[in-house]
Amino acid sequence: MRPPFSIKVFLLLLLVFLFLSTEALFGQSYTLSGKVTDECNRRPLAFVNVVINEGLNGVISDIDGRYTINADAPIMKVKFSSIGYDPKEITLEIKQKLHFFDSVMKKSDLMVMETASKVVFKAPDHKLQHVLGTKMAGMKEPTFMYLANSVQNISFHEETVNITGVNYVNPIGRSSKTRYFFTLESVNPIGRGNSLYVISFHPMAGSNFKGLHGTMTVNSDGWALQSVKAAPSGHDGLFSANTQQLYEKVEGQWFPKQLNLSLIFPSITVSMESSNFPMTAIGKSYLSEIEINPDVSKVRFSDIEIKVDSDAAFRDETFWDDHRIDSLTQRVKATYSLVDSLAKSTNIFDRALGLMDKLMYESALPIGFINLDIGKIIYFSKARGVYLGLGGSTNDRLSRRFGLNGSFGYWTRIKGWDYGGGLKLKLNRQRQMELDFHFSHRSEPMGEFGGMLESDNSFISKANYKYTFYENIRTRRDRFDLTFSTRFAHHFKAFLSLSSSHKQYNNAFYHIPSDSLTEGRFTVAELKLRFAYKEKFLSNPQGIRSLGTLYPVVWVAYQHAFPDLFGSQYEYDRFKLEASQNFYTAYLGVAKVIVQAGYATESCPVMETFNILGTYDCFGLYSLGSFSAMRLDEFFCDRFFALYLSHNFSGMLCKTNSQWFRPELSVITNIGWGDMRRAEAFPDKNFETMDKGYFESGIIIDGLLATPFTKIGVGVFYRYGHYCLPNVWDNFAWKWSATIEI
Repeated sequence: MRPPFSIKVFLLLLLVFLFLSTEALFGQSYTLSGKVTDECNRRPLAFVNVVINEGLNGVISDIDGRYTINADAPIMKVKFSSIGYDPKEITLEIKQKLHFFDSVMKKSDLMVMETASKVVFKAPDHKLQHVLGTKMAGMKEPTFMYLANSVQNISFHEETVNITGVNYVNPIGRSSKTRYFFTLESVNPIGRGNSLYVISFHPMAGSNFKGLHGTMTVNSDGWALQSVKAAPSGHDGLFSANTQQLYEKVEGQWFPKQLNLSLIFPSITVSMESSNFPMTAIGKSYLSEIEINPDVSKVRFSDIEIKVDSDAAFRDETFWDDHRIDSLTQRVKATYSLVDSLAKSTNIFDRALGLMDKLMYESALPIGFINLDIGKIIYFSKARGVYLGLGGSTNDRLSRRFGLNGSFGYWTRIKGWDYGGGLKLKLNRQRQMELDFHFSHRSEPMGEFGGMLESDNSFISKANYKYTFYENIRTRRDRFDLTFSTRFAHHFKAFLSLSSSHKQYNNAFYHIPSDSLTEGRFTVAELKLRFAYKEKFLSNPQGIRSLGTLYPVVWVAYQHAFPDLFGSQYEYDRFKLEASQNFYTAYLGVAKVIVQAGYATESCPVMETFNILGTYDCFGLYSLGSFSAMRLDEFFCDRFFALYLSHNFSGMLCKTNSQWFRPELSVITNIGWGDMRRAEAFPDKNFETMDKGYFESGIIIDGLLATPFTKIGVGVFYRYGHYCLPNVWDNFAWKWSATIEI
């Protein structure tokens, strides 16, 4: 499970700001002072002209030969002149901004974060972590507390250890005994017949899996972990990480007491005593008031696994003195002092992280009380062309209870305007309960299966590529929507909506010419349910965020079109199902399975049945959950089934030490079946069905060009079976792949 928001983004912003701030803090004024003396007798020389750089600034020494001169730019050279003496010019050995930055950072780290929590745990898997305090250098708001809390596992006893969003094989996992090399370093008696066993570990030579190296201390009292230090056996990207965990015995069981995480930036170093040391960001989590298997009902536990106290970010030093296990080192104190001083007057980190959070999750740029929608400024669609426009919504600065939104823009290829607007009432943030009124005039895909995403705002989500770049646009419509949504019963989220629309079809699809439509009015009610078993959430004053689930995420939707309601002309039913899950295998990578199915009654017009999504292009972008070698508009079905299978070996087949070349092989197979019974007897229909079964397979090699945030690769697909094309080369689909990892 990846962190809700990548800490890489925050630390990169911090690094850039620290670099830029050195000039603001320390470069505003440059001062040179000294004493002018006679070179022969060393007596002070009064009233000497002292000029710096190119003569732009100067002073005269006082009666004792002393001078002080200030400048707005670095002082590179100084020139002395006096009657009776030859002029003297000295070039100074100036430490540039980076050297000054280096000297400042010798005394501090890049970042420090602390959290203090109390934890209740009840077997087998019920946990509630109540975050009492959170402290992050340079930040005042608790909104982004999950940065400090989601970058590592709370325990070292799972089969995999998650550090900064990456799963590593646990050396003490059930399946890892033959994959790691262990060495008993020492045995230390501690009294009462018990001893501490210090054991080092690292992956076997030649291993390709994501492993750890480090040391662990095992207490013979229960033969349990008392402490562990671990780091990834290799790093690729902006930073490497290591974790330290300290355990204590609580009610007869060993439980984490303190968790430390260090993020080490090898390319950013400071020089100390002729040695170079990489910069580090530090996170500390203190766990106290631990309750294990308390005599309380399981009802006390809910889908909220981490609850952040409303005062968590505003605790005083007395609170932290009570919850820290040890006092802070001078280096950590210096880090707080430095970063807090940089952000004191601007709240720069709160604002910068808020900006990135909006960009990643809502594709929005906050400007005052408006969130500017990036996707409504410029957009690209293969079918519609380039979109140029403007759109946005109000944010919490205007009101926490409601939001207004609107947009307009022009498509170059279809030469049409899209526009719309609405009102959203935020009824209960902790339950994600909202009521949304919206009107829109736009083009839309014909026979679209979509709508099975929690949010379709993110313009960098790989799950959205198929809708972003390969929309099948054959319809223009005006539509009013009223939608109520809420979470309930721990695992469910419901969406209940009523829409009224008028559609105009640019292309007509029919099984007999007489059923062709050019336009129609539809009033449709929809009940859509999202089910995620054992999905857990983090709750803070701003609302809740998902921590993910290890189980499948299932969507079920039922639509009914009402005749004679708001001018509606049709009555039919549509059912949709989608389920997806990732399967992580420690030594083979990650497999993903997506299942889709749909059914529409025979009274449903052909254009409102299911247009199976094909994303073929001569060299197109690979889009997860679509048919890569299938053409647009190739298949229409009123009942269908699709299975998308992929497996990413996650670099395990080819391990490199290069920062820019990190290939990852994925193998993919997509299978589809569908038919339209009413059209089977009509050979004149102008579309195909998939009643004989559609098949395609392919490979993607990602990471041929890699950065800490992106991976670019290429691949190829081939369609086979009954629907393969006569020309062999037409069955190939060449792809490029783009993955953004933040």
